[in-house]
Amino acid sequence: MKTARVIAITVAAILCLSALSGVAMAEDKTKVKGIIVSFDLDERTVTVDVDGEEMTFFVENDVALFKLDDRLWEGDEVKINYVIEGDRKVIKEANDMKGTKPGC
Repeated sequence: MKTARVIAITVAAILCLSALSGVAMAEDKTKVKGIIVSFDLDERTVTVDVDGEEMTFFVENDVALFKLDDRLWEGDEVKINYVIEGDRKVIKEANDMKGTKPGC
């Protein structure tokens, strides 16, 4: 009887931790599509015109930042997935910023 109770409590604890870790790891990303207005590699920012509104994003990922230096230019259309951290819109991963032309 005591062993069954310990097993039940252990299983319940594992399920709770699994559920909480899934919530903690999931980030709700917002998706936008727009035209690059400008970028600053030193400041790690890119400004994009999204339906007439300029939005500035902080580029956390080095690969995404390299795309701005190598493949994407002002006037190019991009798709961006970002998360909000504090008061900044942050591009976290390399694939969170893609150009819509082939090769980007």
